[in-house]
Amino acid sequence: MGFENNRSAQTRIRRPIKKPTSLQMTQQITNIRPRSGPYQKNAKRSDSGTLKAADVPLQEASRDIWNTKYRLRGKDGRVIDKTIDDTYQRVARALADVEIGAEKREQWYEKFLFALRVGAIPAGRIVSNAGALEHKPATSTINCTVSGIVRDSMDDILRKVHEAGLTLKAGCGIGYEFSTLRPKGAFVAGAGAHTSGPLSFMDIYDKMCFTVSSAGGRRGAQMATFDVGHPDVMNFIRVKREDGRLRQFNLSLLITRDFMAAVHGDLEWQLAFPVTEAEIRAEDLDPEDPTEIVWRDWPVTSHYFVNADGKVACKVYKTLRARRVWDAIMTSTYDFAEPGFILVDKINEMNNNWFCEDIRATNPCVTADTWIRTEHGARQVSALIGKSFVAMVDGKNYPSGSEGFFRTATKPVVCLQTTEGYRLRLTRDHRVRRVTRFERYDTETEWCEAGELRSGDRVLLNDHRACTAWKGEYNAEQGYLMGLLVGDGTLKTDKAVLSVWKPAAVANGGDASLPNGVLAVMAEALSAASGLPHRSDFTGWQEIPGRNEYRLATAAIRQLAFDLGMRPGDKSITPVMERASSEFTRGFLRGLFDADGSVQGDQRKGVSVRLAQSNLSRLQAVQRMLLRLGIASRIYRDRRPAGTKILPDGRGAQREYAIKAQHELVISGENLLQFRNLIGFADT
Repeated sequence: MGFENNRSAQTRIRRPIKKPTSLQMTQQITNIRPRSGPYQKNAKRSDSGTLKAADVPLQEASRDIWNTKYRLRGKDGRVIDKTIDDTYQRVARALADVEIGAEKREQWYEKFLFALRVGAIPAGRIVSNAGALEHKPATSTINCTVSGIVRDSMDDILRKVHEAGLTLKAGCGIGYEFSTLRPKGAFVAGAGAHTSGPLSFMDIYDKMCFTVSSAGGRRGAQMATFDVGHPDVMNFIRVKREDGRLRQFNLSLLITRDFMAAVHGDLEWQLAFPVTEAEIRAEDLDPEDPTEIVWRDWPVTSHYFVNADGKVACKVYKTLRARRVWDAIMTSTYDFAEPGFILVDKINEMNNNWFCEDIRATNPCVTADTWIRTEHGARQVSALIGKSFVAMVDGKNYPSGSEGFFRTATKPVVCLQTTEGYRLRLTRDHRVRRVTRFERYDTETEWCEAGELRSGDRVLLNDHRACTAWKGEYNAEQGYLMGLLVGDGTLKTDKAVLSVWKPAAVANGGDASLPNGVLAVMAEALSAASGLPHRSDFTGWQEIPGRNEYRLATAAIRQLAFDLGMRPGDKSITPVMERASSEFTRGFLRGLFDADGSVQGDQRKGVSVRLAQSNLSRLQAVQRMLLRLGIASRIYRDRRPAGTKILPDGRGAQREYAIKAQHELVISGENLLQFRNLIGFADT
């Protein structure tokens, strides 16, 4: 699992190097003795007696390759590079011209020219095209490129052919993976026919490459990779036995550790390809039956059926002995020197760019502050880096890999914001479940990348109603006290104060009395506080004369608040509180709703439970905590706009005060039953 650290670029990220530094260049040429010129006839040894590259004379074969492939000519065939040293000078000048200032350009020109003359050999496209812009403006100095993922659609297959043609025209080689295309004989619902398979589409790329390279005068260079678990893998292994087929390609298999383990153990090897949720239903496949469905990492996940670990459901087309596949690879390699052998798992382990890419696969990320529901409660991604954990998805356990989350890189993120108020920051390629059909008793979804979502789309939330209990620190009584404190209390440096009010007295009437609801809150708070260590003079609730207010003030509640990360003037819902036990969570929400919540509506118009707050981030934290208990809610922003209002000043008079905007969280519908059963109000 990957996450996005939304800070500045980390120290591992290095800027591309446009040329060697002077130190690097010095290290490369140490102990190489310059020769008098590029046409030195006799090989000589250095003072140490070791033959150096600079001492080897230019051979006739080398001169012929330079003349036919790298010597610069004009469009009329006129020779521009009269000698090989002219080629060195052209390349060195092009490399040095990126520097700022004539003095620095000349300095680096001399360094590059010296390196070329003593045996440094740049990549072919640099030798051919550097400094040749006037004569070959559409060419590139990049030797090797990799195509974007060739997706399983006619539109994308042909789009990648177009991109590859332009790439080859510029003189670059290009590589692709074709095992992302469905196997030969698979049904294509849109066309109402069966596909001819990936090898037939590779023929299109092959002919395109031959045509472009014939026009350009240089043989095109293409690399095709193919997953060893694809149903057409045997055809891929043997394809070059057909005379003249795929001659513009080098072929390589993507070999996984699982396959090598199967070969070593002489086990069966399943050849499979991803399926969609609709295909699973149509073919009556059982995702739990390993003879029908295997779960594998796949470079494309959009539209396929994906589990919580990010693995794709692959339909098993056939099963072979792994050693039969191995023998076919070895035989073909001996007879035709192909296919090649790419240990794709090892490559990813050793990839120096591990922090920003995963070869042959995408690496979707969320930010480090994202909350994850685990078997031990809520945890932020930052606390799960490098640690194995068990994630909770729709009430079920899904173990992570041994590394848990890991750092990737600094990447652009988008903010997914729902109408109900839920929000998530993630990379555009991270998958979410989009609702494709929503009816009263039936909901169908598909996995899609966040970047594909459009305004008005529905996304599916996790349903945790089946698992609302988890262990952790702090209990329900402590949670209740913190809920009252956040809702209607005051946190000071020496104590915390909880307050309740009785109604104002009516003119010519008797003294106002405390309603049953307030009495219930006072009783529950006092019972909860009695479990804390207090001074001997603790007396519980005290009436404040002239204010219709009762207060419960104690240093013990203050200390509890401090332990949970709260501070005077900042009654935020802290990460420690969100990580606490389910009992604490339920108690906290009960106390908060007792302090600031209300029940509104009637049976005719509909009943709802509401919580009003001026602190939006606090309300969003409450929404997260509710969802972990299986209670969905909606936040309405700016129910009351910011402005001014005449309020009592505490001295018997009134004056104008600035008021903040107020937002409201609403629980309604079937979520009310879950709220009543798990949270409720003290007077119920």
